[in-house]
Amino acid sequence: MSPPALSIVVTGRNDNYGGDFNERFFTALRFNYERLTERGVACEVILAEWNPVPDRPTLSELLVKEFSGLPEHVLRPFVIAPEYHTAFTQNPQLGYLEYVAKNAGIRRASSPLVLVTNTDVFIGREAVEAIATERIAPGTIYRAARYDLKIGVDRSHIAWDALEDPANHVRRPVLQPPLFTGGSGDFVLADRDTFNDLRGFNEVYRVARAGVDVNFLVKAYGAGVPIADIGGPVYHVNHVGSFRITKGRPDEDRSNTTWGHRWHCRDVAYNNPDGWGLAGAPERAISNGVTYLDFDWKAVPPLVDLRRIVLPVRQATAESLPAGV
Repeated sequence: MSPPALSIVVTGRNDNYGGDFNERFFTALRFNYERLTERGVACEVILAEWNPVPDRPTLSELLVKEFSGLPEHVLRPFVIAPEYHTAFTQNPQLGYLEYVAKNAGIRRASSPLVLVTNTDVFIGREAVEAIATERIAPGTIYRAARYDLKIGVDRSHIAWDALEDPANHVRRPVLQPPLFTGGSGDFVLADRDTFNDLRGFNEVYRVARAGVDVNFLVKAYGAGVPIADIGGPVYHVNHVGSFRITKGRPDEDRSNTTWGHRWHCRDVAYNNPDGWGLAGAPERAISNGVTYLDFDWKAVPPLVDLRRIVLPVRQATAESLPAGV
Protein backbone atom coordinates (compact mmCIF):
# COMPACT_ATOMS: atom_id res chain seq x y z
CA MET A 1 0.00 0.00 0.00
CA SER A 2 1.43 3.39 -0.98
CA PRO A 3 1.78 5.91 1.88
CA PRO A 4 -0.94 8.53 2.30
CA ALA A 5 -0.25 12.06 1.08
CA LEU A 6 -0.75 13.70 4.47
CA SER A 7 -0.07 12.76 8.09
CA ILE A 8 -2.14 14.68 10.65
CA VAL A 9 -0.43 14.67 14.05
CA VAL A 10 -2.45 15.48 17.19
CA THR A 11 -2.14 14.74 20.88
CA GLY A 12 -4.59 14.34 23.74
CA ARG A 13 -5.90 12.06 26.45
CA ASN A 14 -9.24 11.06 27.98
CA ASP A 15 -9.27 13.76 30.67
CA ASN A 16 -12.30 15.88 29.67
CA TYR A 17 -10.06 18.91 29.25
CA GLY A 18 -12.08 22.07 28.65
CA GLY A 19 -15.40 20.28 28.92
CA ASP A 20 -16.32 17.50 26.48
CA PHE A 21 -12.86 17.09 24.99
CA ASN A 22 -13.72 13.89 23.14
CA GLU A 23 -16.72 15.46 21.41
CA ARG A 24 -14.61 18.37 20.17
CA PHE A 25 -11.93 15.99 18.95
CA PHE A 26 -14.22 13.57 17.15
CA THR A 27 -16.30 16.33 15.55
CA ALA A 28 -13.26 18.18 14.20
CA LEU A 29 -11.57 14.99 13.04
CA ARG A 30 -14.66 13.80 11.18
CA PHE A 31 -15.02 17.16 9.44
CA ASN A 32 -11.33 17.39 8.49
CA TYR A 33 -11.16 13.82 7.20
CA GLU A 34 -14.30 14.24 5.09
CA ARG A 35 -13.17 17.57 3.58
CA LEU A 36 -9.72 16.22 2.72
CA THR A 37 -10.97 12.96 1.22
CA GLU A 38 -13.57 14.86 -0.81
CA ARG A 39 -10.65 16.64 -2.47
CA GLY A 40 -8.79 13.40 -3.04
CA VAL A 41 -6.25 13.76 -0.23
CA ALA A 42 -5.39 10.41 1.31
CA CYS A 43 -4.42 10.96 4.93
CA GLU A 44 -3.51 9.21 8.15
CA VAL A 45 -4.26 10.48 11.65
CA ILE A 46 -1.57 9.97 14.27
CA LEU A 47 -2.73 10.39 17.86
CA ALA A 48 0.09 10.60 20.41
CA GLU A 49 -1.61 10.00 23.77
CA TRP A 50 0.65 11.46 26.46
CA ASN A 51 0.45 10.67 30.17
CA PRO A 52 -2.82 8.69 29.91
CA VAL A 53 -5.32 9.00 32.74
CA PRO A 54 -5.24 5.99 35.11
CA ASP A 55 -8.42 3.91 35.53
CA ARG A 56 -10.06 5.32 32.40
CA PRO A 57 -10.26 3.95 28.88
CA THR A 58 -7.53 5.47 26.77
CA LEU A 59 -8.45 8.10 24.22
CA SER A 60 -6.88 5.81 21.63
CA GLU A 61 -9.38 3.05 22.41
CA LEU A 62 -12.29 5.48 22.19
CA LEU A 63 -10.98 6.90 18.92
CA VAL A 64 -10.78 3.49 17.26
CA LYS A 65 -14.28 2.63 18.48
CA GLU A 66 -15.76 5.96 17.31
CA PHE A 67 -14.26 5.62 13.82
CA SER A 68 -14.56 1.87 13.40
CA GLY A 69 -15.78 2.32 9.82
CA LEU A 70 -12.55 3.89 8.59
CA PRO A 71 -9.88 1.83 6.84
CA GLU A 72 -7.30 0.48 9.28
CA HIS A 73 -4.41 2.48 7.85
CA VAL A 74 -6.15 5.83 8.50
CA LEU A 75 -5.98 5.77 12.31
CA ARG A 76 -2.60 5.29 13.99
CA PRO A 77 -3.00 5.90 17.74
CA PHE A 78 0.00 5.61 20.07
CA VAL A 79 -0.32 5.38 23.85
CA ILE A 80 2.87 6.65 25.48
CA ALA A 81 3.87 5.10 28.81
CA PRO A 82 3.25 7.60 31.64
CA GLU A 83 6.79 7.09 32.94
CA TYR A 84 7.99 9.26 30.07
CA HIS A 85 6.16 12.25 31.50
CA THR A 86 7.85 11.79 34.88
CA ALA A 87 11.23 11.38 33.23
CA PHE A 88 10.90 14.39 30.90
CA THR A 89 9.23 17.13 32.92
CA GLN A 90 11.29 19.62 34.90
CA ASN A 91 8.25 21.45 36.27
CA PRO A 92 5.90 19.60 38.64
CA GLN A 93 3.03 21.91 37.59
CA LEU A 94 3.13 20.61 34.03
CA GLY A 95 0.78 17.68 33.67
CA TYR A 96 1.18 17.46 29.93
CA LEU A 97 4.16 17.90 27.59
CA GLU A 98 2.24 18.59 24.42
CA TYR A 99 5.16 19.09 22.08
CA VAL A 100 7.21 16.10 23.16
CA ALA A 101 4.08 14.08 22.36
CA LYS A 102 3.72 15.79 18.98
CA ASN A 103 7.37 15.05 18.25
CA ALA A 104 6.66 11.36 18.88
CA GLY A 105 3.90 11.58 16.29
CA ILE A 106 6.09 13.40 13.77
CA ARG A 107 8.82 10.76 14.08
CA ARG A 108 6.28 8.08 13.19
CA ALA A 109 4.59 9.85 10.27
CA SER A 110 4.67 7.86 7.04
CA SER A 111 3.47 10.59 4.65
CA PRO A 112 5.63 13.04 2.71
CA LEU A 113 3.57 15.93 4.12
CA VAL A 114 2.93 16.42 7.85
CA LEU A 115 0.39 18.68 9.54
CA VAL A 116 0.80 19.24 13.28
CA THR A 117 -2.43 20.59 14.72
CA ASN A 118 -4.75 20.32 17.72
CA THR A 119 -7.71 18.07 18.31
CA ASP A 120 -10.30 20.87 18.33
CA VAL A 121 -9.28 22.62 15.13
CA PHE A 122 -11.24 22.63 11.85
CA ILE A 123 -8.97 22.97 8.82
CA GLY A 124 -10.00 25.90 6.65
CA ARG A 125 -11.12 25.73 3.04
CA GLU A 126 -7.99 27.44 1.70
CA ALA A 127 -5.66 25.04 3.50
CA VAL A 128 -7.55 22.01 2.22
CA GLU A 129 -7.36 23.39 -1.31
CA ALA A 130 -3.64 24.13 -1.07
CA ILE A 131 -2.93 20.58 0.08
CA ALA A 132 -5.24 19.03 -2.52
CA THR A 133 -3.71 20.99 -5.40
CA GLU A 134 -0.16 20.32 -4.17
CA ARG A 135 0.69 23.99 -3.72
CA ILE A 136 3.04 23.13 -0.87
CA ALA A 137 6.68 23.93 -1.59
CA PRO A 138 9.27 21.60 -0.03
CA GLY A 139 11.50 23.11 2.59
CA THR A 140 8.86 25.61 3.73
CA ILE A 141 6.85 25.91 6.96
CA TYR A 142 3.20 26.86 6.38
CA ARG A 143 1.06 28.61 8.96
CA ALA A 144 -2.62 29.49 9.20
CA ALA A 145 -4.28 32.15 11.34
CA ARG A 146 -6.43 30.65 14.10
CA TYR A 147 -9.94 32.03 14.31
CA ASP A 148 -11.61 31.24 17.63
CA LEU A 149 -15.24 30.17 17.41
CA LYS A 150 -17.66 31.50 20.01
CA ILE A 151 -18.36 29.21 22.92
CA GLY A 152 -21.68 27.50 22.31
CA VAL A 153 -21.61 27.56 18.49
CA ASP A 154 -23.67 24.64 17.20
CA ARG A 155 -21.33 21.91 15.94
CA SER A 156 -23.91 19.20 15.36
CA HIS A 157 -24.01 19.85 11.61
CA ILE A 158 -20.89 21.92 11.09
CA ALA A 159 -20.22 23.20 7.55
CA TRP A 160 -18.04 25.73 5.77
CA ASP A 161 -20.68 28.47 5.94
CA ALA A 162 -20.92 28.32 9.72
CA LEU A 163 -17.17 28.19 10.19
CA GLU A 164 -16.57 31.13 7.87
CA ASP A 165 -19.37 33.32 9.24
CA PRO A 166 -17.77 36.28 11.10
CA ALA A 167 -20.74 36.29 13.48
CA ASN A 168 -19.43 32.99 14.89
CA HIS A 169 -15.91 34.29 15.54
CA VAL A 170 -14.46 35.66 18.76
CA ARG A 171 -11.26 36.85 17.08
CA ARG A 172 -9.79 37.00 13.58
CA PRO A 173 -6.03 37.61 13.84
CA VAL A 174 -3.73 38.41 10.93
CA LEU A 175 -0.36 36.66 10.72
CA GLN A 176 2.68 38.90 10.39
CA PRO A 177 6.03 38.00 8.81
CA PRO A 178 8.67 36.85 9.34
CA LEU A 179 7.55 34.28 11.95
CA PHE A 180 3.77 34.26 11.30
CA THR A 181 3.11 33.48 14.97
CA GLY A 182 -0.24 33.38 16.73
CA GLY A 183 -1.88 30.10 17.69
CA SER A 184 1.16 28.41 16.17
CA GLY A 185 0.45 25.01 17.66
CA ASP A 186 -2.88 24.84 15.85
CA PHE A 187 -1.41 24.64 12.36
CA VAL A 188 2.17 23.88 11.35
CA LEU A 189 2.47 22.22 7.94
CA ALA A 190 5.66 21.12 6.21
CA ASP A 191 7.14 18.20 4.36
CA ARG A 192 8.39 15.41 6.59
CA ASP A 193 12.04 15.99 5.66
CA THR A 194 11.88 19.58 6.90
CA PHE A 195 10.45 18.48 10.26
CA ASN A 196 13.21 15.88 10.52
CA ASP A 197 15.94 18.33 9.53
CA LEU A 198 14.78 20.73 12.26
CA ARG A 199 14.38 17.83 14.70
CA GLY A 200 10.90 18.79 15.78
CA PHE A 201 9.82 20.99 18.67
CA ASN A 202 12.07 21.94 21.57
CA GLU A 203 12.70 19.01 23.94
CA VAL A 204 15.58 20.74 25.71
CA TYR A 205 13.55 23.32 27.62
CA ARG A 206 11.02 21.36 29.62
CA VAL A 207 9.64 23.72 32.26
CA ALA A 208 6.93 25.39 30.13
CA ARG A 209 4.36 24.31 27.60
CA ALA A 210 3.36 27.72 26.27
CA GLY A 211 5.69 29.23 23.71
CA VAL A 212 7.19 25.97 22.47
CA ASP A 213 5.24 26.31 19.21
CA VAL A 214 6.61 29.82 18.65
CA ASN A 215 10.11 28.60 19.51
CA PHE A 216 9.89 26.07 16.67
CA LEU A 217 9.24 28.89 14.22
CA VAL A 218 12.22 30.77 15.68
CA LYS A 219 14.32 27.65 15.11
CA ALA A 220 13.12 27.38 11.51
CA TYR A 221 13.72 31.07 10.82
CA GLY A 222 17.19 30.95 12.33
CA ALA A 223 18.00 27.94 10.15
CA GLY A 224 16.92 29.79 7.01
CA VAL A 225 13.71 27.82 6.45
CA PRO A 226 11.02 30.01 4.82
CA ILE A 227 7.77 30.49 6.74
CA ALA A 228 4.60 31.35 4.82
CA ASP A 229 0.89 31.93 5.34
CA ILE A 230 -1.08 29.18 3.63
CA GLY A 231 -3.70 31.72 2.60
CA GLY A 232 -6.60 31.18 4.95
CA PRO A 233 -7.52 30.41 8.57
CA VAL A 234 -8.26 27.39 10.67
CA TYR A 235 -11.10 27.44 13.19
CA HIS A 236 -10.61 26.61 16.87
CA VAL A 237 -13.45 25.47 19.11
CA ASN A 238 -13.11 27.92 21.99
CA HIS A 239 -13.65 26.43 25.45
CA VAL A 240 -13.24 27.14 29.14
CA GLY A 241 -9.68 26.56 30.25
CA SER A 242 -8.05 27.35 26.90
CA PHE A 243 -4.71 29.14 27.08
CA ARG A 244 -6.00 32.32 25.45
CA ILE A 245 -8.89 32.62 27.91
CA THR A 246 -6.80 31.63 30.93
CA LYS A 247 -3.91 34.01 30.27
CA GLY A 248 -6.30 36.97 30.23
CA ARG A 249 -7.32 36.52 33.86
CA PRO A 250 -5.82 39.28 36.03
CA ASP A 251 -5.19 36.86 38.91
CA GLU A 252 -3.42 34.30 36.73
CA ASP A 253 0.05 33.31 37.92
CA ARG A 254 1.55 31.66 34.85
CA SER A 255 4.42 30.17 36.88
CA ASN A 256 1.94 28.06 38.83
CA THR A 257 -0.19 26.63 36.05
CA THR A 258 -0.11 23.71 33.66
CA TRP A 259 1.20 26.12 30.99
CA GLY A 260 4.40 27.04 32.78
CA HIS A 261 5.94 30.49 33.13
CA ARG A 262 6.84 33.05 30.48
CA TRP A 263 10.19 32.44 28.86
CA HIS A 264 12.38 33.79 26.06
CA CYS A 265 10.89 31.58 23.36
CA ARG A 266 11.54 34.21 20.67
CA ASP A 267 15.20 34.67 21.55
CA VAL A 268 16.86 31.25 21.66
CA ALA A 269 17.13 28.28 19.37
CA TYR A 270 17.78 24.66 20.31
CA ASN A 271 19.12 21.43 18.90
CA ASN A 272 17.31 18.27 19.91
CA PRO A 273 19.36 15.06 20.20
CA ASP A 274 19.27 12.39 17.52
CA GLY A 275 16.66 10.40 19.44
CA TRP A 276 14.11 13.24 19.57
CA GLY A 277 10.47 12.19 19.43
CA LEU A 278 11.02 9.03 21.51
CA ALA A 279 12.71 7.43 18.52
CA GLY A 280 14.19 4.72 20.74
CA ALA A 281 10.99 3.83 22.60
CA PRO A 282 10.05 0.13 22.28
CA GLU A 283 6.74 -0.34 20.47
CA ARG A 284 4.16 -3.08 20.76
CA ALA A 285 0.65 -3.56 19.46
CA ILE A 286 -1.93 -3.79 22.24
CA SER A 287 -5.40 -3.84 20.62
CA ASN A 288 -7.38 -2.79 17.56
CA GLY A 289 -4.55 -0.95 15.85
CA VAL A 290 -3.37 0.84 19.02
CA THR A 291 0.40 0.87 19.61
CA TYR A 292 1.97 1.25 23.04
CA LEU A 293 5.34 2.91 23.57
CA ASP A 294 6.96 1.16 26.52
CA PHE A 295 9.26 3.09 28.80
CA ASP A 296 13.00 2.88 28.28
CA TRP A 297 15.55 5.29 29.71
CA LYS A 298 17.47 5.06 26.45
CA ALA A 299 14.66 7.03 24.79
CA VAL A 300 14.93 9.90 27.31
CA PRO A 301 17.39 12.74 26.57
CA PRO A 302 19.78 13.94 29.29
CA LEU A 303 18.34 16.17 32.00
CA VAL A 304 20.92 18.84 31.19
CA ASP A 305 22.86 19.14 27.94
CA LEU A 306 24.21 22.63 27.38
CA ARG A 307 25.34 21.72 23.87
CA ARG A 308 21.69 21.78 22.87
CA ILE A 309 21.23 25.48 23.64
CA VAL A 310 22.74 27.69 20.95
CA LEU A 311 23.22 31.39 20.19
CA PRO A 312 20.35 33.81 20.75
CA VAL A 313 18.60 34.05 17.41
CA ARG A 314 18.75 37.84 17.34
CA GLN A 315 22.55 37.65 17.51
CA ALA A 316 22.96 34.83 15.04
CA THR A 317 22.54 34.41 11.32
CA ALA A 318 21.67 31.27 9.44
CA GLU A 319 25.35 31.00 8.48
CA SER A 320 26.66 31.27 12.04
CA LEU A 321 24.34 28.74 13.66
CA PRO A 322 25.89 25.37 14.53
CA ALA A 323 25.47 22.57 12.03
CA GLY A 324 22.13 20.81 12.32
CA VAL A 325 20.38 23.74 14.00
